Order: sequence, then C-alpha cells, then structure tokens
Amino acid sequence: MQPTPPNASNWSAAPPPRSALGSGFIVGLLALLAFVYLMDHAGKGEAAVFSGVDRHISGSDFHGAQCTAVFGGCKIDLRDAQIQGSEAVLATYAIFGGVEIWVPGDWEIVNRNTSIFGGVEDHTRQSSRGPGTKTLILDGVTIFGGTSVKN
Repeated sequence: MQPTPPNASNWSAAPPPRSALGSGFIVGLLALLAFVYLMDHAGKGEAAVFSGVDRHISGSDFHGAQCTAVFGGCKIDLRDAQIQGSEAVLATYAIFGGVEIWVPGDWEIVNRNTSIFGGVEDHTRQSSRGPGTKTLILDGVTIFGGTSVKN
C-alpha cells in the first residue's frame, strides 16, 4: 500500500505565529525602568551599587536623608541623631539589595515605602508614645529587596 499524497484535505492549517513579547519582556522592561529611576535618585544621597555603604549620622537637627542600594546594601545608624521638629523623612530605594536602619528607641516609624516582590520590616521595640514623640517616615521603593528598621 502506498501512502496518500498530500493534498488540501489532509493538511492542517499552520498555527498562528506567536508573539515575541512575553511576560519575560515585560518583567525585564519594568526592571530596567526601576533601575533608571533608582540611578536618577542615587545622586541625591548615599548609593551602593554592587557594594555597601555604612553611615553613622549623629546630627542634632536631622530632618532627612536618602539611600539607594542596587545589588548592594546600605546601613544607616541614626541612634545618635536628634529630630528638632516632629518628623523626619528617610527615603530608601532598594533593587535586589537591602537597607538596614538603626533608630533611637523613642522614635515612631511610619512606613510609606512601596514594595514590589520585597518588603519592609519594623523590628523596633514599641515604647510609650507621647505628644512629643519624634516620627521617622520611611519613603521610597523596594523591588526584589528588603528594608529593615531596628533599635
């Protein structure tokens, strides 16, 4: 028996071409945009790119700072700093990196950080909060990384 020759009736239609833009492209594009955003902010404070930064801040009028970690880490020690007003802002930007912040025991921590596949942990001991309590506001972005606050 001989095989039947191909004709239009026994040929199936070719599958439609697949799109080259998949979820990997979208994740890569988001990572690139995050990297550009973080590099823009890196010039305004401490920056650790594939490295580490360890800073001790002991000013008597601390009102804010910024730290950027890309594939690296930042350690900011504020235990000897004093806030003259009621609050200060610490902006942290971490992509595939980490930020460790040490604060005095009587400061209150307010988290306004945006996290994508990352997180912010507040390990501070909660003490009694009065009307004169100083507040440290954590601002910034954490992508595939972590930010930790301790006292």
